[in-house]
Amino acid sequence: INMKKEQDRINFLQKRCGRFARKLTRPTPDEILSELETGKKCESVIVACEYDPTQTLMNLWPYLETSCPFVVFYEYMEPLLDLFQKLQSERLAINIRLSDTWMREYQVLPNRTHPNMNMSQSGGFILTGIKLCPIHGKNELDEELLKEIREEVGGRRGKKRKGGGSSNNGKNGKKKT
Repeated sequence: INMKKEQDRINFLQKRCGRFARKLTRPTPDEILSELETGKKCESVIVACEYDPTQTLMNLWPYLETSCPFVVFYEYMEPLLDLFQKLQSERLAINIRLSDTWMREYQVLPNRTHPNMNMSQSGGFILTGIKLCPIHGKNELDEELLKEIREEVGGRRGKKRKGGGSSNNGKNGKKKT
């Protein structure tokens, strides 16, 4: 590599050494598998495979920590709908969302760029969510605690209520005629 200044060469070599050091200290797949087998859990799960997404995610489910996110990518919507219904009916996750991805290819030629006219409709679908507690099958906040919090802040809108009536106690600033 042709470097004009000695300091550029030193900076380049330091960066390169740093990359090699990070690569050498990165855990191997066997080390990660042994950590999972000893009970360590993951902070997130990302699945993109050609197999059944429901079976794949359910096999990885015990390794995902409670209240951690998961993402599943699949080319077709129907298997993800089955997974969506399973997660919802068994109360395994909250904030479950199914969305489609859409990618537009562009043709780039000298002095002109335009979208490719022969392209597919979809680039696949993504299912996301957050794992719930496996013991309770619900959010950590139970209904009684939620009720107390709502009473304290005044319902779902966050407005404090005065005396159980309207917030201005019948006074709206206008004279009755």
